Amino acid sequence: MTGGRDPSIVGSIGNQDGNVSRGVRAGLVSAIVVNYEGGEFLQRCLISLREQRVPLEIVVVDNGSSDGSVAEAVRRFPEVQVMRPAENLGFAGGANLGARRARGEFLLFLNPDVELVPGCVEALLRELSDPRVAVCGPALRQLASGVVEFGATVDLLGYPVALSVMRAPLFVSGCALATRADVFDALGGFDERFFLFVEDVDYCWRALLRGWDVRVANGAVAVHAGGASTPGGYLTEEGLDTTRMRVALRERNTLAMMLKCWGAPSWALVVPAYVVQGVLTALLLGVLGRFRTAASILGGLAWNVCELPHTLALRRDVQAGRRISDWKVLTRMALTLRKVELLIRYGIPRIQES
Repeated sequence: MTGGRDPSIVGSIGNQDGNVSRGVRAGLVSAIVVNYEGGEFLQRCLISLREQRVPLEIVVVDNGSSDGSVAEAVRRFPEVQVMRPAENLGFAGGANLGARRARGEFLLFLNPDVELVPGCVEALLRELSDPRVAVCGPALRQLASGVVEFGATVDLLGYPVALSVMRAPLFVSGCALATRADVFDALGGFDERFFLFVEDVDYCWRALLRGWDVRVANGAVAVHAGGASTPGGYLTEEGLDTTRMRVALRERNTLAMMLKCWGAPSWALVVPAYVVQGVLTALLLGVLGRFRTAASILGGLAWNVCELPHTLALRRDVQAGRRISDWKVLTRMALTLRKVELLIRYGIPRIQES
């Protein structure tokens, strides 16, 4: 994790009591949009930021788009700062890079296919003004499924479960995630090894373990088109359409997250169960002829074996900073096996293997 901010910009890190780091502009919100082939979605996202009633610093991190979306953004929004890394860093790496440029006391991470309803940022700031709150997000109107999500949680094996009512979430989606800059620094930002997916769950879980809170802000609403940069992944009445990359990265990253975040003895129970379900999932997909996806899941298990020394080093840091028990985290989880539920209801997902 390399989310620490450039010391030439920031200076020292603030503390859990909410003190602002030297060099950070108090009260300023830095909106960091991680873009890849965002097209017209990016323009609508930037318009929605411009229409907010609070001053914003806007940073667009472009991961090598070839669709002209950034050139158009520069033409229409000259106030926007653009960062172009030499390679595609994924969401996690791009977000961390943008955070190192940002000067705000508050960081708002966005996907390009998100539009904020007027007043959204103000509502997020009201929530973050409570020093106990580390992370918050808006209610998300998902255009792909037609539902409104009030944050999300995970089941016992880390599978995401959207919340349809206001309650304490375990995480808010990285497509629209606001956090305090001092918290982001203290947690080391997002885990860049994840590239895409699960980095938001991992970040929020680590914040909870430190004793901070994660909330959905009252009055904050955003609209999420979904799948603009990475197709698929959204549940509809017809079932789940997804891709090999989505399945493989979610399986791989979820295991790494649980290796870091579960405490003992939960770790000794949940992690082996997760490995078993991963192998069974790969075997089932292989039987059904989805050989590339099955191989990618097994490759994710192998990746976790290779990364184990690094993951365990991160785990030591996470567990050393723990302020709450696994039991308190469990109260925010869905005590179910969501993947089994979806399999029974909708059958095998439709997977693009290319």
